[in-house]
Amino acid sequence: MNYVVTNAQMKAAEAECDKSFLSYSQLMHNAGTATANYILRHCDSQTKAVVLCGSGNNGGDGFVIANILRENKIPTEIILANGEPKTETARGFFDSSALDHSKEAERCKAALTEANLAVDCVFGTGFHGALPERISELMYIANQKPLRFAVDVPSGVDSDTGEYDANCFKPTHTLVLAAMKKGLIAPKCADILGKVELLDIGISGECYKEYTAVFKNSKDDVLPKRIPSSNKGSFGRLLNIAGSLCYCGAAAMSTKAALRMGTGLCTLAAPISVVKILGSAIHETTYLPLSEDENGFISGDCAEKIAEILPRMNAVSIGCGLGNSEQTRALTEFVIKNAKCPIIIDADGINSISRNIDVLKARTGDTVITPHPLEFSRISGLSVDEIQRDRIFAARAFSQKYGVVVLLKGAYTVVASGDEVYVNSSGNAALAKGGSGDVLTGIIASMLAQGVSAKSAAVEGAYIHGKTADELVKKIPPHKILAGDIIENL
Repeated sequence: MNYVVTNAQMKAAEAECDKSFLSYSQLMHNAGTATANYILRHCDSQTKAVVLCGSGNNGGDGFVIANILRENKIPTEIILANGEPKTETARGFFDSSALDHSKEAERCKAALTEANLAVDCVFGTGFHGALPERISELMYIANQKPLRFAVDVPSGVDSDTGEYDANCFKPTHTLVLAAMKKGLIAPKCADILGKVELLDIGISGECYKEYTAVFKNSKDDVLPKRIPSSNKGSFGRLLNIAGSLCYCGAAAMSTKAALRMGTGLCTLAAPISVVKILGSAIHETTYLPLSEDENGFISGDCAEKIAEILPRMNAVSIGCGLGNSEQTRALTEFVIKNAKCPIIIDADGINSISRNIDVLKARTGDTVITPHPLEFSRISGLSVDEIQRDRIFAARAFSQKYGVVVLLKGAYTVVASGDEVYVNSSGNAALAKGGSGDVLTGIIASMLAQGVSAKSAAVEGAYIHGKTADELVKKIPPHKILAGDIIENL
């Protein structure tokens, strides 16, 4: 299991490892070796490398990296960005051939200018505040290189908060050591990290006595097995309450995603105009036509019709494309209070109950909500800035207060279930497109209907949703990928 940690939590885990398993020196050797091996995969006969080393343990990692690059015939210069190493562990790997920027500034700049690959080992997790001017000058030159590798944390980035100096190192690859650092999942910080890889350096899970969240970077098989005697009833009955004349696509995508994810039986409850549009397009679902107003939004006796079918359902999804209206609020509250099965609330289902969010406390069954930051602001009372500053804290606090699983969307989606928090590693900018959220809702709803717990459905659903997009961008440019492509490739 991988974790999201603060700087203090990482130091504590390293100390525990040094005491019981691997020494600090061995950890430094492992870190340097793992990152050097990754970097070597991007080198060729034309590569000239520079490793920028600080005076702490991150600099020690850099000495190991430089030595391995040289052993593999890569011309490599070491630049001491702020003097010789000050820690005993880093001194054990010190290379006396290094150029000292404080004494040989012009030679250092010349070496960095000539290189086409830069490795940043200046601060790691030790940066706070602002970069010194002399370091900023080196970072400016380094940021012109076509290949730029940050080891653990880019210099100029605060590993706890994600705040960064404008002149920070901006890598093409960030090679995070042992555990994901909390600051790196901050939304703004995510934009400057390039490709992020988490590297194992030998710290076992039992060394993490405290951590902030679990870092989700692999899939667990939680869906029920398909055996020869299975039938459609074996894989759940899902009621998807979704859609309006203006947003019939939301109903279509959430339904198709649920079916593609394996729901045995799906019923789409939607305004009659939506049923007429989709009836000839989606043949694998049944339909429950609902009364509608002159604009194609639900109206009238919707709750009565839902009440008839609700007891037979294994899960309910509500909100995708319904429209934020008084009728949506009434129906959402009815489902919250009366459904005995797990439910997932998305989009307008969330918006509609924002003024009466305490209705969630009336739930007796499992509940998943899937807000984006603005929707979460409406129901939590926090500003979007407050939420984005600490997404883990915000999601956990809401989950604990209302007893629901919170899936807070965005880069590094956060899933909170009471005290437990998971940070999703999968996904990319291809998902920044209308319909992606409806697909995610369908995926999670399908898993709920098949008997997966609310926590696991949210955690695994988010990972599968993002991983599908990650696989697609290997074949299709992200701007061309549609929400429907995610469904087809689930």
